[in-house]
Amino acid sequence: MKNNLRMLGLVLCMLPAHLHAGTGQGLKPAYQPAQGQSTRSAEAIPAGTIIPVSLNSAVRSDKTGGGAAVTATVMQDVQLGRGETLRRGAKLTGHVVNAITPGKGSDEARISFQFDQVQLGDRTVSITTNLRAVASPHEVLEASPRPSSSEATDYEVEIGGDQISYGDGGPVMVGSQVVGKYTSHGVLANVDQDPENPCRVAIDSDAHPQAFWLFSVNACGSYGFGDLKILQSGRTEPLGEVTLASNRKVVKVDKGSAMLLRVDGSGPEEAQAHTTLSRAPGQ
Repeated sequence: MKNNLRMLGLVLCMLPAHLHAGTGQGLKPAYQPAQGQSTRSAEAIPAGTIIPVSLNSAVRSDKTGGGAAVTATVMQDVQLGRGETLRRGAKLTGHVVNAITPGKGSDEARISFQFDQVQLGDRTVSITTNLRAVASPHEVLEASPRPSSSEATDYEVEIGGDQISYGDGGPVMVGSQVVGKYTSHGVLANVDQDPENPCRVAIDSDAHPQAFWLFSVNACGSYGFGDLKILQSGRTEPLGEVTLASNRKVVKVDKGSAMLLRVDGSGPEEAQAHTTLSRAPGQ
């Protein structure tokens, strides 16, 4: 009798484990990252992405104080990979860090600013960029496509020097080499960043096409502003902070001025890990 009771107790103890294994009714994560892998996916906008923008308002060292908003508009669709695109017309927002007039701690006028966020579809993404080139509204106008006529050639010169044909799909040339093509909204060029010179690019036909709008692929520095110089591009600490300087009394970058930005980093997208009830096949 005692042996029978022991056997019955043993069977009852084993029954829950047997039922759990048979039905597979347990909680486990539907998404399990590999060991050492973060649940955060790649950056929303990959580092190295070129973004051509136009300023929405003037930036002046004598009138724009620290904390003032700086906004710009993306001027050409920017392909991000994974089927995503930063659309033409998207807004970048940032702020002025500080402004200095001559005689107040400097022999030259300076203004420092940075871009903080970009509108990507229906969400806002944090962003860190550096400045490759800045061009005045006059330079933008000179590089903009003109209606063709019997007296005008189809070939123009981009901001920074490359030759371009503004016919749809027309070639963009650096010397005798084709580096990209013109689209209805700007230049697409297959180039990589040159690690030996961060402000220049290496021509690579297999590289991901980058959007340069009206800029040359090798555009670097200031165009159409006299002695304006990029004192700090944002590539070094403090990352993302750009400082423009001039020997004149005021640094003035008018509304409609163009900038060629390069992304150093952006906010990551979250990989969603859900906890679900898993069942064995057929349950």
